[in-house]
Amino acid sequence: MQKSIIYKICGGLGIIGCVAVIAADLAGIAVHEKHDPISDTISMLAIGKYGWIQDWGLDMLAVGYLALAIGLCTWKRKGAKWIISLIIIVLISINLVLIAEHNQYAGRPGYTGYNIHRELVYILAGLFLVLPILISFELKSLKPFLKRFSLWIAALWLIFAPFLMLIPDTLDGAYERLICTLLVIWPATVSYQLMKFQGPNPK
Repeated sequence: MQKSIIYKICGGLGIIGCVAVIAADLAGIAVHEKHDPISDTISMLAIGKYGWIQDWGLDMLAVGYLALAIGLCTWKRKGAKWIISLIIIVLISINLVLIAEHNQYAGRPGYTGYNIHRELVYILAGLFLVLPILISFELKSLKPFLKRFSLWIAALWLIFAPFLMLIPDTLDGAYERLICTLLVIWPATVSYQLMKFQGPNPK
């Protein structure tokens, strides 16, 4: 299979995963009668009769991250920072699946696993902070603006993500969704550029 075809497939899957998680959130809000997207967090959508919708969206986002990792690995396979970055992307994919599948059981009688969910979210936050910084200098070969774009994403994440714990309960759903757009914007943008890539592979 030609590398250009792999780029298109992996980039397309990356974009589909990003679109799917947004669609799942909107669909979950629409069918979950008691959910207020302003005051209720995303995780609350994964509890109850329609929780599978949010879980499906997160799983699709995980597939998108994994596809992006495969596509970028096809594009370039050398360099310590690059390889570590690809590993981080795969770890983010695994983390998203664990968050989705673990949170299915939240809220059930006798369930005490909430702290595990929180730890997974903290791990995700740390991985996503490191990723765009570490990979930014290599991505400029894919598209020059991706270096600055990735650093901006990392800066916004570093500035705004820590404040989530301080946001009042009446607003934490909206704030969380605002922050999580960064988790979608970054892979969607890189996936799109990978899908369009026609130049020679970097050495």
